[in-house]
Amino acid sequence: MNDDDIQQIFFVECEESLEAAEAGLDACKAGTHDDETINAIFRAVHSIKGGAGAFGHEKLQAYTHCFENLLGEIREGKIELKPHLVDLLLLALDCLRDHVEAARGHADAPDDSDLIARLEAAQTGGDEAGPPANEASQDEATEGGQSDDFADLDALLDELTGDTGPSSAASSDTPPSDDWLVHIRAHAGAMGNGGEPLLWLRELAAMGGTCEVCHTGDIPLLHDLNVNDGYLAWTFRMPGTVSRDDVAEIFDFVGDDVALAYGADADIPPAQLSHKEVVAPPPTEPVPSETSKAKPSPSPEAPSAPAEKGPERTVPAQQGSQSVRIDLAKLDALIDGVGELVIAQAMLTQRLANEDFAHIEELALLDGLVRDVQEHAMAFRAQPISSVFGRVPRLLRELAGNTGKHVKLEVLGETTELDKTVIERLSEPMTHLIRNAVDHGIEPVEERRAAGKDPEGTLTLSAEQKAGRIVINIGDDGRGLDRDKLHAKAVSNGLVADDAQLSDEEIYQLVFAPGLSTAKQVSNISGRGVGMDVVKQNVKDLGGRITIASAPGKGTTFTLALPLTLAISDGMIVQVGDQSLVIPLTHVIESLRPQEGELKGLGTARQMLNVRGQFVPVISLGEMTGALDYETDPCAGVLVMVDSEGFGSAALLVDAITDQRQFVIKSLDAHYRSVDSVAGATILGTGQVALIVDVDYLVQSSASPAPLTEAA
Repeated sequence: MNDDDIQQIFFVECEESLEAAEAGLDACKAGTHDDETINAIFRAVHSIKGGAGAFGHEKLQAYTHCFENLLGEIREGKIELKPHLVDLLLLALDCLRDHVEAARGHADAPDDSDLIARLEAAQTGGDEAGPPANEASQDEATEGGQSDDFADLDALLDELTGDTGPSSAASSDTPPSDDWLVHIRAHAGAMGNGGEPLLWLRELAAMGGTCEVCHTGDIPLLHDLNVNDGYLAWTFRMPGTVSRDDVAEIFDFVGDDVALAYGADADIPPAQLSHKEVVAPPPTEPVPSETSKAKPSPSPEAPSAPAEKGPERTVPAQQGSQSVRIDLAKLDALIDGVGELVIAQAMLTQRLANEDFAHIEELALLDGLVRDVQEHAMAFRAQPISSVFGRVPRLLRELAGNTGKHVKLEVLGETTELDKTVIERLSEPMTHLIRNAVDHGIEPVEERRAAGKDPEGTLTLSAEQKAGRIVINIGDDGRGLDRDKLHAKAVSNGLVADDAQLSDEEIYQLVFAPGLSTAKQVSNISGRGVGMDVVKQNVKDLGGRITIASAPGKGTTFTLALPLTLAISDGMIVQVGDQSLVIPLTHVIESLRPQEGELKGLGTARQMLNVRGQFVPVISLGEMTGALDYETDPCAGVLVMVDSEGFGSAALLVDAITDQRQFVIKSLDAHYRSVDSVAGATILGTGQVALIVDVDYLVQSSASPAPLTEAA
């Protein structure tokens, strides 16, 4: 693995850290945070800083250092986390995202000077206007890219050893009997990955620790000094109320660049701890209660036989990794291979069926194994939709600054999983829908108050799985779509005839027509009539469908129905005249042969089927697809009951059902062009290419007049 590969892993970890930090800050915003939330935010930013230093991203490192300093003060309780400070941290996190993108090479480095000044002012308890004139900035980098904290070291050591500060009041000439010692030795490279010894010492002091000795014997002459190397070692006396696990946790992210040892006396010079020989702490001892203090018990200070010879040097047990990073190209190759395996298995089954070997036991076993391999391969690509939903809070903050509208976000079903490819291509259409919801849908504060609404708008995102599809709802509690204005605009643009009779759903679908916008003025957010048509096309390219529900004064909800995966699915193979077609099994309810009395005419060219008291339209697949010599009599053919997303149920008339099996989805756009009624193509076991029916489009088209299709 070369440096570029390692750096790509760093950027992946940056995304994970940014998501963790944003989740923590959102909890702070909602007031549901605790101490561990602040610790998680600090660790996320610190991890990014460490990697930035290792790969030489100096601007990213300098910015995260300033960000980390403020978080450290908050974590130690020196600064109260007030609402205005949470807002500042959210802005700082947005800027950190921009820095990461710049380091990745996808954008220019942001201008962070004003934000750094505000972070430093907040750290000193100021008014966020900038750092005091008499205080040196902690972001002035040294030659090696690390911050110059040596000026603060003497003052800190004075404080830790009892010369000044609150720790001196807690110390005494005779330490309590339950105190214990920890020895810290910083090896060469302790600061090379973004480590900050000053923060370690502050955390130990915050726990009540007192520095007994600072070992300076390894500091070289000035011309030999390297700011990236560690030369100091410390012995701290810790109170008995602090466990060794608490101390060890401070150094979790340091690794082998710092050695720790525990003992009763200061006769174990930390400088003697060799590199990568970290002494594992003994089992955690409980904090003594008032009752337990009265009973004789071994003290942490009590020396044992091994302790007289120095601490036993053991290497802590390494837990096995629970995950492994796989290059996406390799994963795609695996999915393609599984797809070809499915096709080969279908061909083998077809050939054996022609030779009367279709029911042999090994064939059924092979079918089950291929399905298991396919399901496991698909699971590798499955990711929670939270990776898309997690970007929305930042978008809402940007929109709040541009529109003055503050919107509360409600999220449901963020753990719902779907294919990584679908997630990647879902981000753009969702961004368009959310921007339009805030700009057009949610009213200004004065208008909402006049309507008796909460001045703060609400945006709701939800996701759930339904029969092999994922359904995503994006709803707002705004003014809703203006049906009359939308219809008038479509007529004036020549999209529909003036006398066309359209349903509410058909009129709402007109928002996706190119160039149609009802905005009173064009802004940098929306209003040019571009974007919504792109949304529909993107969703269609994913094999999905988008519907709209709106109520005046109550809001609008966009519903996206998407396939869980773009690779392999289950389908019913049907014969229609001279064509073999595939109906996705996720849409199929049942199949039946109707009786004469169950069919009723509607007009001159339409039939309805009575299914247990409910009438559904009969759609001839042969007529819709232009097949030759197809069956026209429903009683002689087979009716396949299907369910669509937003357009109800229908009965598809086919000649016969020939098979039901897995099929590999091939994009028609890549090999031919987009066809409205076709969701893709596949290769059957006979080697024949079969088209995959777009059920939603067929059901919608059978119930909608032609102008809707042309407008959309």
